[in-house]
Amino acid sequence: MKNQIRLTTLALLLAGSPAWAQNILQNIQTSAAIDITAPLHFKKSEENKLDIRAAELLFFGPLDPTFDGTLNVAAHNEEGEFALEIHEAYISSSKVIPSSRFKIGKFFLGVGRLNQFHQHDWAFISGPRMQTEFFDDEAVADSGGELSTLLPLDSYWDITVGVTNGYTYGHSHDAGEKPRVPTHYIHPVNFVDFGDAGALQWGVNYLGRTDAHGVQTQLYGLDFVFKKMEGKTLTFLLQSEIWYRNLSVPGASANEDIGAYFYPQISLNEQLFAGLRVDLFSELSRTFASDDSRQDNLNYALVPTLTYKHSEFTLFRVAYTYDIQKYQGEADSLNQIIELQIVSLLGAHPAHAF
Repeated sequence: MKNQIRLTTLALLLAGSPAWAQNILQNIQTSAAIDITAPLHFKKSEENKLDIRAAELLFFGPLDPTFDGTLNVAAHNEEGEFALEIHEAYISSSKVIPSSRFKIGKFFLGVGRLNQFHQHDWAFISGPRMQTEFFDDEAVADSGGELSTLLPLDSYWDITVGVTNGYTYGHSHDAGEKPRVPTHYIHPVNFVDFGDAGALQWGVNYLGRTDAHGVQTQLYGLDFVFKKMEGKTLTFLLQSEIWYRNLSVPGASANEDIGAYFYPQISLNEQLFAGLRVDLFSELSRTFASDDSRQDNLNYALVPTLTYKHSEFTLFRVAYTYDIQKYQGEADSLNQIIELQIVSLLGAHPAHAF
């Protein structure tokens, strides 16, 4: 009965609202995504269960002839409980500044490749170690401003710069602390069209911040993605990112790490796609505890992935991860996982740039 009263009240409010408000509501589009995963660990059998990794509800559309709005609300499973949070909520426009677009609010930082996409939009199920170590399991989101400008050149160069609060970095459920230097980044991108042979987008990245305790983070990266299409079918994909991180802690030696992944994917037919991701990660500053000399190390993984796209709204995916951790003077550590995924989109999903 209460729900009926609420719906009736809402209908009366909409009916009595000005025409411009009704037009705005009619232009707002709605989309939702359900991301279901089932990891099968070879060693950690207690974690082997099917679960909803994320459920997202997205509202987007024009607010008026000049500005657009985006609101993304997501629920994530965290230790058996669903935590509801605002992933993104921002106002944007490409009509205020010539050849430029900007956004103000909370959003995924415009660096790299994976960090700008939700997990259900990735070409594979789980991210490489580089992503989880340097950013987050999904992506780093923060509140601030971001501006992208297309340079007036014969070749395509688009430069994105952003500054965000930086009170937190990565996944957090608290307010954090005021940083000494807020999060800031730059991401120049170049696009090359090879016609029928495909198209390439590549970019360089810098991200920096200094937290409230003086810990300085500097990230330098290179990302690129090559696509070849036949009609609406992606026949070949090559996607990669390489990142270097320097963590400077007051009174201690800097920590240096480097990570990368390479993911080629081919289409077997219009619905079936096969890919193989190669992950690499190394702690460059790791030393032996006994004499403080450098300890060579390498973490690498092979992740064959098979994707079946039943339609543009539903896909099924399976992946096998063969992960090896090598530390000089220590026995190798092997981790193996089979992952299953189902992604379902409800409603028209907004298109991503390339």
